[in-house]
This record gives sequence, C-alpha cells and structure tokens, in this order.
Amino acid sequence: MACPFLREVRVKYCRAATVRKLIPLAQGAAEVRCASADHVSCKVFQLEPVTEGAGGACPHLSESLMQYCGAAPVAKLVPYSEPSLSRCGGESFRYCELYQAMAHPLTAEAAEGIAVPDGLRYSANHMWLDVTDDRVCHAGIDAFLARALGKIDGLDFVWQTGRRRPAAVLTVAGMDLEVVFPNPLLLTSCNLHLRANPSRLAADPYTGGWLFEGTALPDTVEGLREGFGARAWMEQEQGRMNEFLQQQMSPRRACDGGLFAAGLPQRLDRAQWLACFHEFFMPDRIGKEE
Repeated sequence: MACPFLREVRVKYCRAATVRKLIPLAQGAAEVRCASADHVSCKVFQLEPVTEGAGGACPHLSESLMQYCGAAPVAKLVPYSEPSLSRCGGESFRYCELYQAMAHPLTAEAAEGIAVPDGLRYSANHMWLDVTDDRVCHAGIDAFLARALGKIDGLDFVWQTGRRRPAAVLTVAGMDLEVVFPNPLLLTSCNLHLRANPSRLAADPYTGGWLFEGTALPDTVEGLREGFGARAWMEQEQGRMNEFLQQQMSPRRACDGGLFAAGLPQRLDRAQWLACFHEFFMPDRIGKEE
C-alpha cells in the first residue's frame, strides 16, 4: 500500500541543457519549439546539433515518469526509481510527518488512560514494534514509558545501522537512561530529528516519536504482546506501578485519579527512580509474566 498523497506525473526535459528543467506534459504547450522543427533555432541545440530527426521534435527532448508528495507545500519531483521514495511506496509512509499532519491516522484503544494502538506489538520493558507485510519495521517507547519519563532533555542513539538490539540513551532529570528494544532487528536508520527535539518522543511516542527503523528478522517479534492481550497487560502494569509508587512515596503525590503521575524522575529521588526504571523498563524484562 502506497501513501495516499503520493502523486505521479510525466515530464519532459532537455538532455542537452546545463540545468535540467522538468516540465509536466500538461504544461507542455508553452514549449512548442522543442516539439517542432523550430527546435533548430534553440541555442542549446545549436551547441550540440543532431541531424537525425531535425525535421520534427528536438532529439534532445526526453520524457520521464516522476513522483511527488501531494501534501508538501512545494512539489519536489523525484525520479520514479529514486530509493528515497521507498517509504512513500510502502506502508512505512505512516511514519512520515507530512502524512501524520494531514491524515491524523492514529487510532488507539486505551488501557485505563494509556494509549495502546491496535496493530502494534509490545515488549515487557514497554517498547513497541510495528511490522509491515514487507517486513519493514519501526520501534519506539510506548505511552506508559513516555508518561513515566515526562520531560526528556536529550537523546542519542547507541547504533544507527546493523543487526542490533536497537538502543537509545535518554537524558532525563540529569540522568542518562538506556532504552533497548529487546529483540534483534536489521537496523537501517534512526529518527535523528529527535536529537534536536527530544520532547517529541514523549509527546507522540507512536508517531513522530518513533526511534528505530529496520527490517524484521525471524526472532524480532518473539515474546511480544498484541491486541487484547496487550491492553490487559497494560492495565496490570498500571496497577503494579501504583503499588510500587505507594511503597516509595505518598500516594497523593504518586497517583492522579488512578493513573500514576507523569514525570516520575522529577517526583522521586534518584534511588527510587532507578529502582522503578529497573523494575519496569529494563530490557531483561522481556518474556517475564506477572
């Protein structure tokens, strides 16, 4: 499935011109010289004259199929075979910021106030994974972890390519915290825009805040929860978190109407928060059942 905003257009251009000007065929009437015998008066043709076909259209006139994004404010024509369009032509277009801004695609079931989008898989340390039919995958932190972290001050990636368990280091309340997707995948890129705007990670964890992109391996989805099971597990996790916080601090400060308060690193002391992070968000929690 391709992006609904992906458009195609046939263009013509002059192969001999120093600067290639792409003209959509629908606008071609303005360039009648190139399509007629009058092309011999063109200065570009005179610099590289070709006798073959001189009585008709210019032999330097070529056509090509191009693509562009219909949601972009300025249409940038890109060759049909351009690798950068692979996201637009596959299901990964859902993670394009232009698509997200125009289509508002996210629909999510909630587990006691925490968003749990259908179609995603969730790890025990609160990471999510989205795998398309062509095995392209995206991963990030879920809304539970995003709420717990609150304000994120900085972000960097441990690796950007290769067969890895993808990992990122988040700076929160003066502490560096490593979040790791617990299963390996063939990592192809990371959302480097988050390094300049790490707040997007907590504000939009399932869309613009995605962390890793890659290709799924046979064991990439091993031990992950999805569907109704994921929502039931998320509700259990909230109950566990509330119990944990009640043991660490005043319930009035830790919970907000049944849902734990956001920004726990700012509410707990360092030892309490690190104990919380180890209990809920360490990668070795994969596969553990409560």
